[in-house]
Formats: sequence, C-alpha cells, structure tokens
Amino acid sequence: MPGGRTIVIFGGARGIGAAVATRFAAADDRVFVGDVLDASPEVFAGAPQGNEPVVMKCDVGRPGDIATMFDRALDGGRKLDVVFNNVGIARYGEVDTLSLDDWRLTLDVNLTAQFLACKRAVTEMKRTGGGVIINTASILGHASQKTTAAYAASKAAVMALTRTVAIDHAKEGIRCVSISPGTIDTPLVQIAAATFRDRDPDDLKREWAALHPLNRLGTPKEVAETVFFLASPGAGFITGADILIDGGIRSELYA
Repeated sequence: MPGGRTIVIFGGARGIGAAVATRFAAADDRVFVGDVLDASPEVFAGAPQGNEPVVMKCDVGRPGDIATMFDRALDGGRKLDVVFNNVGIARYGEVDTLSLDDWRLTLDVNLTAQFLACKRAVTEMKRTGGGVIINTASILGHASQKTTAAYAASKAAVMALTRTVAIDHAKEGIRCVSISPGTIDTPLVQIAAATFRDRDPDDLKREWAALHPLNRLGTPKEVAETVFFLASPGAGFITGADILIDGGIRSELYA
C-alpha cells in the first residue's frame, strides 16, 4: 500500500493530467483523479501495480462535483498534501461573434473551478499544517492569439488568483504556484489543430513546433516532472510564481 502524500488532480484522464498522476503514483503517493472523461487504463501505464490513480467522475463545471471529489479523496481522515488544478477548455471566436454562453462556460471551467478547488484546498490545508496548490494557466495568459479571448482571459486570471492565494496563505504553510505550458503534444492540441478545418492538423502541429526555439512541441512527461518538482520540498521557496514551460517561445520577439 502507498505510504506517501495524498494528491488530488482535477483533469487527469489524459494528456498532462494523466502524466502528472502517473508521476506522483510512481513516487508512492496516493493519487485521486477527477475528470469528466473516462480514463483508459493505459494512460497510467507507468504507475506501479497496486498504486494506480483512483479515478472518479467529476465535472468541474458543477461545484457539487468538486466538493464530492475532495470528500471521497479525504475519506478516512487522509491529509491533503497537493492539489493540481489541470482544467481547461477552449471556445474560439472573435469578441463580436463569441457567444456569451461560450464565454461563461470557459470562465466557469478554466477559472471558477480552480477558485473553488483552491478554496476547499486552503480550508483543508490550514487545518493540517499546509500543502501545495498548483494551478494550470497557459502561455496564452502571457501573450494571446486570434479568436482566443475567453481562453486567454481565463488563464491570465488564473495567474492573478494564484498570486493572491499565495500571499494570503503563506504564513499558514500553503504554497500556491501556477504553470504556463506552451504547445504540449496533448489531445487538446489535436482538437485545436482539427478546429482549423482548411488545414491538415499534422501540418499545423509541425508549424507550431517550428515556432518554438527548441523546434518541437513539449511532452506531457516534461510538464509532469515540473509539477512534481514544484510540489516537492526542493521548491519550498517558490510561491506566487508562474512557471513557463514553453520551449522558449515567450522569450523570442521575432522568429
């Protein structure tokens, strides 16, 4: 049986979230994953037998699902050590065509869900002596693209939320950081590429890769290693910060 920390991950059924869940499980941590999607067993192939992540159905657009996720993960008096908010959806459109429903849905999932998870996490961590909250922002919180008004606004707000949680609760032993991935080779990137129906998705992915100084897309495993470090004692002096995991794309003004 695992003897490590208790980790709660929202959005862990594939891509970055699944890689992070596997990384923590491999370190003997007990991992609870909530996702609106079903998780195929192979996404956690790197987890040791007997300590596979526990997956629960959770729609973060429903506040009750977030609460239930925490209740089940902490059942039996477990101490909450780490929360990784890895949620995000994208609805595309210029501001004059983007619907109010799509705007609200994007902020509900990308921002409000992370606020609610932070709220519950802080409550639990204050009671037990601290912990780490890691929120998922995006490179698009730093620099935008066309038709991404809702997504970019939500992710920029995640960074502001993170800073405030960090300074509000530092004296209670709670660290809060955010990560801003660049273009990571995940199912969400596949969906984004397929959205541009007049272009071949694989050609678009190659084009996006070439925009990065490292000349490739990032991998979920690389993001997972960063998240694992941020949750470790070795990152104990990091709080309120946003960590770019972007292959250098934000560092270059002109390609």
